Amino acid sequence: MRSQTQSVWHGGSLRHLSHGLVEPLAEAALEKMTFDRVFLGADGVFPDGGICEADLQQTRLKELMARSTEHVYVLAHAAKLIRQPFHAWARLPRKWTLVTDHEADSSVIAAFTANGIEVVAVNHEGQRVG
Repeated sequence: MRSQTQSVWHGGSLRHLSHGLVEPLAEAALEKMTFDRVFLGADGVFPDGGICEADLQQTRLKELMARSTEHVYVLAHAAKLIRQPFHAWARLPRKWTLVTDHEADSSVIAAFTANGIEVVAVNHEGQRVG
């Protein structure tokens, strides 16, 4: 019986919730690529260099992408900062950029910048604030 949350494709299994490919075929493809920039979403983001996801397959792909790029950008709503809804973690390189919304608390932003992470806050129109 086919899972309601995933479909099998030649590039891996498609997660319907995120429209992302996971599993070994997707990993093999990513291991052969390089990127100028990678933009990652996350279920939770911590200033010590990690992003939290729902499962290990997602974290594995995000780690592979982060290792194959010049710069990582994590796009996360302020409500996802310093939040741990799951227990699967992807470690990020030492230098990366967090892009969040203007509702992020200044003490939370300070925790990220204290760890050498550039933080870009934007308003509802996508314009940089602060």
